Amino acid sequence: MSGSSLSAQARYAAGTREILECFLEGRPIREEYLIVDGGALAGAGAHSYTAGTK
Repeated sequence: MSGSSLSAQARYAAGTREILECFLEGRPIREEYLIVDGGALAGAGAHSYTAGTK
């Protein structure tokens, strides 16, 4: 339920917009938004996942 509330959707939209603006303007994306950076786990991804092997 919480993910479908109007306030949650507004937060998702604002975060997505910020990420796109940073990307298009060549600015760094906030670490808490990152899962992978340069092929390695980063930000939230580094704290939530374990790197596997090929």
